[in-house]
Amino acid sequence: MSKSRMYMPVVWAALGSLLLAACSRGDIDTSELIRPVRVLELQSSGSTFEESFPGQIEPRYQANLSFQVGGKLVSRLVDVGDRVKKGQVLAKLDPQDLGLALQAAQAGFDAAATEHAQLKTDLDRAKTLKQQNFISQAELDRRQLAFDAAASRLSQARAQLSTQSNQRQYGDLRAPNDGVISAVYAEAGQVMAPGQAVVQYANENEVQVSMAVPESRVTDIKVGQSATVLLWSDKESLSAKVREVSPVADPVTRTFAVLLDVSDPGRASRFGMSATVQFSKAAQANAFKLPISALVAEHTGAFVWVFDEAQGVVNKRIVQPSDVSESDFLVKEGLNNGELIVTAGTHVLNEGQKVRRFIETSDLAQ
Repeated sequence: MSKSRMYMPVVWAALGSLLLAACSRGDIDTSELIRPVRVLELQSSGSTFEESFPGQIEPRYQANLSFQVGGKLVSRLVDVGDRVKKGQVLAKLDPQDLGLALQAAQAGFDAAATEHAQLKTDLDRAKTLKQQNFISQAELDRRQLAFDAAASRLSQARAQLSTQSNQRQYGDLRAPNDGVISAVYAEAGQVMAPGQAVVQYANENEVQVSMAVPESRVTDIKVGQSATVLLWSDKESLSAKVREVSPVADPVTRTFAVLLDVSDPGRASRFGMSATVQFSKAAQANAFKLPISALVAEHTGAFVWVFDEAQGVVNKRIVQPSDVSESDFLVKEGLNNGELIVTAGTHVLNEGQKVRRFIETSDLAQ
């Protein structure tokens, strides 16, 4: 007998045992897994929402102070952080050159005044001689022209003397108002050109907040609108109002600059501090505030899961979130009052998946 015919009974016996095992095994449960989800019922209300933007504390009035004349800086009397009073001397130029220029202007004025007086005397004498016919009309006209020229030179010398007198006073750099020195740019011994910055002055009593608003939100910011400024370094809040909204976007960031006046800055706010600017606004009738856990983001956009309780399934609803914070966000369109939104378990759901509403119960007594 061949070997193949000897193994045939064994093969048939094995197949028979497999068939018997299959017949005795129970049917596999292929029913779909129904996941529990936590949901939130949408209810429109007249509540308000906070819209926040990062900002920075700045002085409203700030200027680089400089001399109107050139010269050698002999002393700088203030440092960064010094508080100054209106009219206080902040720096001085070497007065020697300015004094010599004033002396020269004074000498020029004196010479022009003497010449003017002499020619006036000559003109008066010439008029008398002309009446007696001792000189001609041409001679009288010549002396009249000479006197007029001397009068012009005297006027010029007087203006030059006034200018040099003012420039002598420009050798002292004074504070335009009460404030604080926020920066220094020059040291004693440095030769200064007219208009070259020596110190930077800021008015402490006039404080503003600057912030950048994206082009999608700038239409919501209005001049005169009230806001609350929260300092990052302190729990203190400041009241502010919008003073200016730039009509032109920054060419690089594509944001619009917004300036707010702070009504009572206090001592807690310092220039350069970071702050959060909050605007309170009422929600629209069809706007809903949802926890951030309900929002699902993918490459095609953002959406939420809407629970159809009658069918027991969830469906994807595309939304445009706004006023997004760490804990919640606002949806202005796309949702309806009374709908159920899934707020937990969103990452494991699929379109049309069967779910059941998760109901929290109190712990049973032990």
